[in-house]
Amino acid sequence: MQISFHPKAKKILIILGAIAVLGIAIFAALPFFHKHPVVPAQGTSPDAQAAIDAATAFYTLDYTADPDLWATRVCTHTTEAGCRAIQGFFAPTVEALVMENQVQTTCTVTPVHLVSDKGSIRVWQVTVTIINPWPGLENPVQDAFVEIEELNGIWLMNRILFQQEINNYPTSTP
Repeated sequence: MQISFHPKAKKILIILGAIAVLGIAIFAALPFFHKHPVVPAQGTSPDAQAAIDAATAFYTLDYTADPDLWATRVCTHTTEAGCRAIQGFFAPTVEALVMENQVQTTCTVTPVHLVSDKGSIRVWQVTVTIINPWPGLENPVQDAFVEIEELNGIWLMNRILFQQEINNYPTSTP
């Protein structure tokens, strides 16, 4: 038994199928672009957790992944301005480093202390431990300073501070 459709009905079914596939693809990709609060670990403040999550995404690198995936993953934890900096400034440099050294790392991030609190903008000192560091990385355990901002009740990263800026803050070791 063979089922046949009228040509117009066949076109409509194809269009509906394409819309369904497109809808599924959009919903599958939505978590990569949706900025949502992360449930903090017990005892970790939402702002410290935002610094941890952003630094973890920033320092997790994989040369086997699509080069755009790193920036997309980091941008889920950043403000719009932070995402523009990631995409325009950091992504090309990080991509070159990752590909040249075939970097495939993960990391653990531990908050050290809040070094600046200006209300909705804060800076957290965190310790980043690179797991499976690439050759030439002098020290797999590093301190980073993460500037975060509260927007509509959600803490997001603006940027990782540069060394010159870090010198303006007191440092502490865990």
